[in-house]
This record gives sequence, structure tokens and C-alpha cells, in this order.
Amino acid sequence: MTQSIIGKSVPRPDAFDKVTGGKGYPVNIKLPGMLHGKILRSPYPHAKILNVDTRAAEQLPGVKAVLVPADCPKRKYTTVYFVPTDALSMVQDMLVMSDTVRYAGQPVAAVAATSVAIAEAALELIDVEYEELPCVFDPEQAMAPGAPQLHEHAQNNIAVNPEMEFGDLDAGFAEADHIFEGVYTTQRVHTCYMEPRVCVVDAEANGNMTVHSSMQHLFGLRQKLAYVLEIPESRVRVIKPPYIGGGFGGKLDIGYIEPIAALLSRQANRPVRIEQTRYEDFITTARHPIKVYLKTGVKKDGTFTARYAKSILDTGAHATHGAEVINVHGMFGFFLTYRCANRKWEGYSVYTNNMVGGGFRGYGSPQACFAVESQIDEICDELELDPVEFRRKNAHHQGDPHPFLQGMKLDSYAFDECLVRGAEQIGFAGRGRPNADDGHKKRGVGLACQPLWVSGCLGFPDIYEHSGAIIKLNPDGTADLNTAVMDLGSGQITTLCQIAAEGLGLPMEAVRITETADTTTVPFDAPSHASRVTYASGTVVLAAARVVRQRLLEVAGVMLEVSAEDLEVSAGTISVKGSPDTTLTVAEVVQRAESPYIQVGDEGPAPTTVEEKGTIIGLASSAPAGNPSPAAVGFVAVEVDTETGHVQVERVVYAHDLGKVINPNAAEGQVEGGVQQGIGYALMEDLQFEENSGACLTADFLDYKILTAVEMPRKIESIFIESDEPTGPFGAKSLSEPCITVPAPAIANAIYNAIGVRIRELPITPEKILAALGKL
Repeated sequence: MTQSIIGKSVPRPDAFDKVTGGKGYPVNIKLPGMLHGKILRSPYPHAKILNVDTRAAEQLPGVKAVLVPADCPKRKYTTVYFVPTDALSMVQDMLVMSDTVRYAGQPVAAVAATSVAIAEAALELIDVEYEELPCVFDPEQAMAPGAPQLHEHAQNNIAVNPEMEFGDLDAGFAEADHIFEGVYTTQRVHTCYMEPRVCVVDAEANGNMTVHSSMQHLFGLRQKLAYVLEIPESRVRVIKPPYIGGGFGGKLDIGYIEPIAALLSRQANRPVRIEQTRYEDFITTARHPIKVYLKTGVKKDGTFTARYAKSILDTGAHATHGAEVINVHGMFGFFLTYRCANRKWEGYSVYTNNMVGGGFRGYGSPQACFAVESQIDEICDELELDPVEFRRKNAHHQGDPHPFLQGMKLDSYAFDECLVRGAEQIGFAGRGRPNADDGHKKRGVGLACQPLWVSGCLGFPDIYEHSGAIIKLNPDGTADLNTAVMDLGSGQITTLCQIAAEGLGLPMEAVRITETADTTTVPFDAPSHASRVTYASGTVVLAAARVVRQRLLEVAGVMLEVSAEDLEVSAGTISVKGSPDTTLTVAEVVQRAESPYIQVGDEGPAPTTVEEKGTIIGLASSAPAGNPSPAAVGFVAVEVDTETGHVQVERVVYAHDLGKVINPNAAEGQVEGGVQQGIGYALMEDLQFEENSGACLTADFLDYKILTAVEMPRKIESIFIESDEPTGPFGAKSLSEPCITVPAPAIANAIYNAIGVRIRELPITPEKILAALGKL
């Protein structure tokens, strides 16, 4: 008996709920007696708060609590969920509210009232007296002598300054036949999740707190909130929502809203809800802008001899994710991506008076990939080398030592096949030379790669990487899966249910995620981030399923008077191997396991056996066995109108080594979503700020341009290469993040192929294209 749910596109269990109103979204949480919180934000990018007068606000009918910096704990912390609160690799520089403002929009007071309108009116009545301070918005200027000092601990405003070096860089450049240098700049972009940041906190009289929030990590929120409020973690209970309305890394840290709502709730002794406006969301989190100085030495045949990069990241007013993004950017965007005997990277995460940066899909790699893959194409064009063969020559290969994890190998690694199959499908060998087309509309083809990535965070200093799952069988033959994994809208729950169903031998529809779970009822799991859920959480779900399956067969063996090893289960039916007519249903076995020891039948009371009794349940909790690298290559075809500067991406071919496809539709959705975000990053998205005040000018989707369905490519083709990862569930490893990493450099390279001019700054707008063509 066999079944195969793996590799099939199954419906999402939460699909009907979402299309009929999405009651599970945290934004829809309402509690009895709930108040509404609002936050007053500074209009100045750098200032000292001299006085906050809240008397008029407190007297407004309906206002139940008012919070100012003097009311808040003074314990500094890092907001990032996936590290311990005292992690030395992170910078503890945040306060719930501070007497010093470091960016326009920083919270300076808050109120809770019986309605949103009253809370907003109360904010208007709060009088804050500021002393303005000098500002700095450019990270290179912030590092210069005489720049305003934003944090006492950070000399020259440098939050962290990691370096990596291997080999002899000077000798490598001396060996080179050619040396290429360039500067590549990326912009600040928002994650654009559908559901805003929102929370409801209920601080009880006994000191306990119950928290509902749209976030990406159940236990991270509990840990950080307890730390900030200086209370035991056991006092904080975080409720897991069935799903959230998107995250993309933008909800990987505790915001201001959770601790502020908690403190207001304490004051008022009532639940407090805070929902950010779209403007507030836009100034809460963004991908960090990074400027990369890149220098590369190559031989005539295209072999790397030396690689050097200096990356300057604008972390904004506080370090938060910037302390880790810069490391991922350096390692997986530059240092480890291609083989080279001599290489060095220097990173600078720099404080400015800009908004704070956060997590975003790719976590520093898109910025590096734009620089590295753009320069590789420049090298190939100058030396007349094949861009595909150049990358193959310098790539890692299957069986090589893992460049990041000591003692491990690249056991499943099909980067070479990604390059070859993608190039064949788009016809890369037949592309023309740069600026070859006649007329004002010119076409070009480009490629870019993410040669090395992760399937989680095993091996990263100070980052959590373990998972847990509980599976329980029910008397009707169904199974409940209990896990702390957050479904961000990209189908994490569907994938885990498929893995559980296959491992249990049940139909897909027989497995469901438990509807009520919180930090007191589920085992720890790391966040939904770092492309980890299918591989890391999936491995633990499969382990729990195997525990359950073994116990199920043991009970069935007692009932059938055979050994458990002689039984198999598929599609909810248990049978004796070689005797398919001797069967039991899973429901029959579970009912027997949970039935009374002595049962009354037609012939009176009769005992069963002790061995078969008990709930059939399994628990697994562990770290994954490895951190296998996927590989990704993106090819794009574009049309550039040289009269208007408009770029249309017409076709995308994306090849990805993901080990094993669990759900083809979900995998294609990951690719298509990543392509949409990647094209927006390449061509249009850009958070704009007023030059002197630092105020955000693109604070909603009227002013902040994102790619719509009209502008999407006509054709997106996914090539999934199954390299069968030996440590992954059913051979699977990761997919998510490289989908967003490769489009921008591939588009930049295709634009060059179309019009013959190179643009090294994102986004590549029509104005930049016309300026490069000498038409502006």
C-alpha cells in the first residue's frame, strides 16, 4: 500500500476561511471592554524632549490611560525575535520611549481611549517641548569626523563593523590580468504586507498578560515583551493566530505597539488594541539601503583571482536588524557565493537619523546580489566571455565542502543544472549584443544568480534554530498537528500538513492544524523566516508523525495479533504486508486505544490489553541535521522604450534547486510573488523622505509605487530541480528567498543588453535610463 501526497498541489486548509472574511487575522481580534491606543510621534528627526504636558489629554472624556517616556521602563533591548535578549552579536540600543528622538516618527507619547476618534483627539491635546539637535541622513557623512553623534557607544556612528578575509588579497590582485571596480547603490523599500501591524494586549490584575499580534514568531514576542517589561516570561501568554496577512520579514521584531499597549493596559486595567495606520507601517520597517564598493580581479579565462567589497548599510536610528543583515549580506551575498582563493569583505552598519531598518525577504542578499551579479556581467561583456560559463567556472559544485558549515558538504547542490536548464529554456545563447535592435524599442536578456543560500539558521551565531511539533490522532481517524509555526500567507501550514499526512499514512484532508494554540501549549519553534519552515520545521513534523505512526502500528498489531513491523498504513487504512485483505482503519485503532480496558459485549464484560491503551500522540523537538544550500538562477527578457525610458519585463525563467517539491502550486506561488517584489525593487519602489525634516513622503500606496497585475510579465516559468536533500523531509530544502534576490540584477543586466548603458543604482527608473542615454 502506498500513497503520495508529496509533490501534489493540494488545496490550502485555510482558503475557505480567508475568502469568507478571514476571521483568523489578528486585525479582527476584539475583546470585551477593549480600549483603542494611539501613538504620538515626533515631527523632528533628532531632538531632546524637554517636557511633555498631558493634562488636557487626560481630562478628555473617554481617555483611560496616557503614557509618556517617564512612565516607561529604561531597560535597553534589541527588538529582533530570533536571537536571545542578551545576544552579544546584537546591539541593545532601543527603549520603549526615550527622552532623545533619533528619527521623525519616533513615539513620544501614547493614549488609550474608548474609541479611535477620542484617542486621536487626545493626541492633539498633548504638548511636547523639544530641543532640536543636528541631523545626519547619509551613512558616509555620519561616519565622517564632526558628524552628530547619535549613540554614545558608537564611535563615528558605526553600530557594527564586521570583516571577513581569506587568502592574500594583494597577491590575488597582482595575479589578475584584469581588475574591475564599481559602486552599486540600493534603496530603502517597504515590505508592503497586506495586514498592518496590530496587537491587542490584556494586562490582568494578577500580573499576567495575554497578547494577540500580527507577527512572525510566537516565542520571540513573548521573550522580548517580558524582557522589556522586566517580568518573567511565564507571565506573558502569546496567542497564535491561524494566519497573518503577510510579513516578508517585516514582522520579525517587537514593535513599539506591543510594549506600549501592554503599559497602557496595565494603567487602564482593560485590554488595549493598537493598529498602525499605513503611514505608521511605512516608517516602522524597510529593507536597508546598502552601498557596495566592489573590486574584482580575474584572469583572461575568467577565473577569479581576488574579490574585495566594502558595504555601507544605513541602519537608521537604531541597530535592530542592521547588526545581522550586514553579516548575511556579506556572507551569502558576497563572500561565500563563488570560489576564490583571495577575498575580503568589510561591512559597516551605520546610525543615521533615518527610520529604522528591519527584516525583509532575502535579508541583505538582494543588495549584494545586485552588485555582484551586475559586475560579473560587466566583466563578461568587457572580456567577451559567456556569462553562463563564467559563473559555472567559478561556482561551487556538488560534493564540495560546505563553504559556511565546517565539516559538512554540499550533498545536494544543482547550481550547474539551474544555469544550464534556465539558459536553454530562455534561449540565452541566441541573445544579441548590447544595443543591437533597431528602432526606439529595444529588447534584451539578462541573468543573475543566488549560488548559495540557506535552509534555516543552523550555524549562525546567536540565532535560534530548533523546532517542535505535537501530533495527536482522534477517534474519527483524523490528526491534529500542533506547532508554533506562523503561516504568513504563503502556505506554511499546507506544506506541514502534507508532510504530516504523508508521514502518518493519512489523507491530506484528515490532518488539520489546531485552531487554538499559544506559548503555553506548543513547543518552541524558531520564526517563519530564513527560508526555514519546509526544511527545519518540516523535519520535526515528520519526526513527530513517525512517532505517532509507530505507536499506531503497535496498537494495530495487538488487535491483529501480528508484529507492528508486518503492518503498513496508507490513506487511513492499515493492512498486513502481503495480505491486503486483512485491514483496520486508523479510526478503528484509535477508538480501541482510547476505549475502556474492560468492555461489555454480548457475552458480558471482557478485558482488552493494557499494551494498547492510551492516546496515540507524538512529540518531536530538535534542531535540523544540517543547513543545505539551495541554488537559484533567474533569466529575464525585457523591452526598453528609449524614448520614454519605460521598461517592461516580458518573460521570466526561474530555475531553482529545492531538493524536492512538496506542493507545486505553492512553490510556483513563491516564485511569482518573489518575481513581483523583485521587479518592483528593480524598477520603481523607493521610500522617499523630505531632505531636511526626514519626514516620509511616500506614506501610502498612492505615493509608493508597487508592481500591479498590469505590469507583471506575461510569462513566468518555474523550473524546479529536485536534487533530493538527504537530511530534508522527503528530500526537500528551501525555496522562498532567492526568488526575490535575483530579479533586480537580472533586469539590470537585461537593460544593459537592450540599450548598451549600465545603471548601477536602484531603482532603475525611466529618468535614470533617459539620463544614461543622454536624453535628460
